[in-house]
Amino acid sequence: MDYYETLGLSKGASDTEVKKAFKKKAMKYHPDRTGDDKSAKAKFKEAKEAYDVLSDPQKKSMYDQYGTTDFGGGFGGGSQGGFNSSGFEDVFEDLFGDIFGGGGRARNPNRPYKGADLEYHLQLTLEEAAFGIEKVVKFRIKNDNKEVSISIPAGVDNGDRIRLSGKGEPGINQGPPGDLFIRVSLLKHSIFKRDGTNLYCEVPLSFAEAALGSDVEIPTLNSNKVSIEIPPGTQTGKYFRLKGKGVKSARGGTIGDLMCSVQIETPVNLSTEQKDILMQFDDKLKKSKKKHSPKSESWIDGLKKFFK
Repeated sequence: MDYYETLGLSKGASDTEVKKAFKKKAMKYHPDRTGDDKSAKAKFKEAKEAYDVLSDPQKKSMYDQYGTTDFGGGFGGGSQGGFNSSGFEDVFEDLFGDIFGGGGRARNPNRPYKGADLEYHLQLTLEEAAFGIEKVVKFRIKNDNKEVSISIPAGVDNGDRIRLSGKGEPGINQGPPGDLFIRVSLLKHSIFKRDGTNLYCEVPLSFAEAALGSDVEIPTLNSNKVSIEIPPGTQTGKYFRLKGKGVKSARGGTIGDLMCSVQIETPVNLSTEQKDILMQFDDKLKKSKKKHSPKSESWIDGLKKFFK
């Protein structure tokens, strides 16, 4: 098996990350928690085997280099992943202290244990995340339906976690319950894209609006509209910044900006008359002594220099 994958880690994870990942697996699959669940025992044994290798600098180095667990006698040999070895007790005591019974050798199955933490993935619209909202989430704990109300703070973003203390799995032997973590993910928006506290959108312009200049109304996230002045000769890709029209940070009072990118649309479905007018217009531009196409003309000048 892939030891990194078993612990949910990326290759080259640090010693701290390895310990943290194993602790999480052990809290979930340890026999003191799961009783005679054979599937849980197997998963715990795999996690223990992965930890034995990745927590040992020499073993980890050889595994990273050769991808093998056949370390031979030079690295201690013996069975990996057993539940009752003294090596396991030492590791568990180091990781958990007296959570599963002080002293390592004399664990007390009647001690109170904290319940496992849970994670709930909550999808939000961009507006809900930006302005905050009250949500009711429904989930199951050991075949029981649960329901909890949560206040989503304004400004949360993709990947943010909200902790609800004591809303996880119930403890064992009257131990405290675990926590519930709400993991936020944002749904795709039809107009805006979010990057931190800034918002981005594209503003379609007709050829005439871009060439002659115009005033254009831009939507904002709070449903209000603001007007921006498009200067004559505006090119595709030009950005207009609207200060303070982005998203408020959930960790401070700063508010991002709205970045509007101009996209000039090529007209379609032209009539014969419109095509004739456009061809006449294009012909007059080509015969003019003034430069009307800054990008294409600079590109042609570059080609001429390249082929000299």
